[in-house]
Amino acid sequence: MNHPIAIACYGLRAMMLVALLAVTGCSEQPGSLLDVRTSPSGARIELDGVYQGDSPLKIKVTPGQHLVMATRDGFMETRGSVNVPPTGTTRFDLSLRPLFGLILAESFPSDAEVLVDNVFRGKTPVLMTDLPAGQHRIVIKKDGYEFKETVLNIRTESDRQPKLISLELRSLLTAIKVISTPEKAKVYLDGSYVGESPQSIQNVLAGKHQVRVELDGYELFEQEADVKSMTEFTVDAPLKEKFARIKVDTDPTGGEVFLNNEARGKAPVSLEKLQEKEYTIRITKHGFDPVERKVMLKKGADLDLKIPFAKLFGILQVTTIPAGVQVFVDNEPRGVTQAPPNQAYSSPLIISNVPQGQRIVKFVKPGCADVQTIASIQDGQTTTINNVQLKRLFIPDTVIVVKDGRTLRGLINRVENDGTVHFETAPGIFVDIPPDDIVSKKPIAPTGK
Repeated sequence: MNHPIAIACYGLRAMMLVALLAVTGCSEQPGSLLDVRTSPSGARIELDGVYQGDSPLKIKVTPGQHLVMATRDGFMETRGSVNVPPTGTTRFDLSLRPLFGLILAESFPSDAEVLVDNVFRGKTPVLMTDLPAGQHRIVIKKDGYEFKETVLNIRTESDRQPKLISLELRSLLTAIKVISTPEKAKVYLDGSYVGESPQSIQNVLAGKHQVRVELDGYELFEQEADVKSMTEFTVDAPLKEKFARIKVDTDPTGGEVFLNNEARGKAPVSLEKLQEKEYTIRITKHGFDPVERKVMLKKGADLDLKIPFAKLFGILQVTTIPAGVQVFVDNEPRGVTQAPPNQAYSSPLIISNVPQGQRIVKFVKPGCADVQTIASIQDGQTTTINNVQLKRLFIPDTVIVVKDGRTLRGLINRVENDGTVHFETAPGIFVDIPPDDIVSKKPIAPTGK
């Protein structure tokens, strides 16, 4: 065999053997192994300044003294020295301390609120030494100023160095100047009284505000002011003169209203666009005394008048044929006529306090047809309606059975002292029935019962 070829083949076998031992694990020779663990895990591990991987991690090392450094976002850098013996596995544990940022927050002007992640942390200037690692939203705000915000990241050891957050806040306060024609009007801002015009309202927050201007005798002025910061807003209020008004109503309603002898309609009525002066109001209504009032109006006055009428009354006197008739005036029952001895007509029925005017008078008696008429009533006078005759209706209301077997239907006109019944069997036809002849006597139920 050629020697160079033999040497080459031997070298190739040696390389293959080394590779095979590496695959099967037989290449590990007796030596030192360093088992590095951190709490929490996942830290970046450097051994003697050379990155080895992330914990937990096993490193084959030479015996002797070694420097281990662990770093992880949100935690302090941690170092430790370990002495590794010639053989075996050495476990080395590192406990990582959480990283906290050092922040000094200040503002111009000072005494502003500082909120970190929506949690109040004090007023500027304020030093915060306990902000954990991560991203934080910092807001600085003060009444009357525009708030400012920033985002702070605390990740590595370098973030442990004190950081300064210094913010200048822009003022939101401004002024509103209110002038009016005429002057000396009352000025209100957002519903609160602030004085008379002309008026300069100071320390007003930027934004929308409601301005109201009022002056007796003039219409109300309102305007929305959209105020910008650092810029004075002017409200010019030209006030319109307001006319006076009188609203007139009567008790009862419906009175005819006259203003300075000019007819203005029936109450309730509103009398508009009146000047500042004296007016005469006269109201009339049939059946009532006229009413007259004098009213002195001021500029822009708004007056409501409720005027009661004094009613006018007369007396109504009636007689009826027959008596026992109920009398209604305008559908209100006002009495029943009474029967005097030995007369075909009733005694007079006197009805007082009948309102003046045309009244509807109705006469009602069971068994008779109703009668209705119109009575003209005058104040303080007596109106007479005599001998109102009601036509009798033949409506049988009784059944009488007599001894001879007959059944009689009709109306009982009267009953004599001896018990004899004067009985109407047909319109205008009467029979007398002795009590001994009556077998039974029963009322007839009304139709529909």
